Amino acid sequence: MTGKDEVFARDLLAQEGWAALAGELGDGEAHGFAESVALMWLRPDAFAAGSARRVLTATAQAGFRPVAALPVRLDRCAVRALWVYMCRWATAERLILMDALAALGPGLLVLWTDDTGGPASVRMTAAKGRNDPSRRQQGTLRDVAGSPNRALTMLHTTDDSADVVRELAVLCSWSERAEIITTAATRLRDGHPAVLDAAVRAVESELPPLGLPEREAGTSAPSAYELFTGPVDKRWAALVAASESWPLLRRTPGPAAWPEQETRSPWQ
Repeated sequence: MTGKDEVFARDLLAQEGWAALAGELGDGEAHGFAESVALMWLRPDAFAAGSARRVLTATAQAGFRPVAALPVRLDRCAVRALWVYMCRWATAERLILMDALAALGPGLLVLWTDDTGGPASVRMTAAKGRNDPSRRQQGTLRDVAGSPNRALTMLHTTDDSADVVRELAVLCSWSERAEIITTAATRLRDGHPAVLDAAVRAVESELPPLGLPEREAGTSAPSAYELFTGPVDKRWAALVAASESWPLLRRTPGPAAWPEQETRSPWQ
């Protein structure tokens, strides 16, 4: 995207991600790694809804092969770092929802490759599906996940290879980054898939499947306090209710980071 390279050249997290890749693999292999890999963060809502394993199966059936996985928990600062460029349309309520989502428990970071020779992230973005259910195609990963609205989208993926570099720094510490990069690079070379079951079970041990709760007619919208207080099943129910009633999109966007963002509007 025009101008995105200039923005990312000044982005500290993008610089940190590239330093980790180049330090582990060298510049040439680091560039090839970013092109060959798609990054997916299977979010806590996918695990709470009980759809995480379906998404992983559907991703493999779409022709992607896992090369590394790691349970990852985000805090409030990481939530803002991950979506800092895409939050120009987000309301304050939406940011609170994302904080509450991250507070539910960990998600699962999975690196995938598709062996097509093109940027894996671009093809996974197409396979992921839109965050708006009314515009989402059947059979996309978010459709398989049962994502009910723009807030509970169940999975996050990188749009392009530059995002792979940056988001490795957002989601992982230096030591975690070194481990996941070297593991994935080995799998890229030998062609063997990573085994995901142990990592999935590790997330499920903290955030077991709860299902999507149905909201009773006539109940009032939950307060922010309810999203962060009490047992996980109560917080999850409050989060689902808030995602259906709180305003998610601003009418006037914040500043764009690169020209392509000026033409991207969720209202159109």
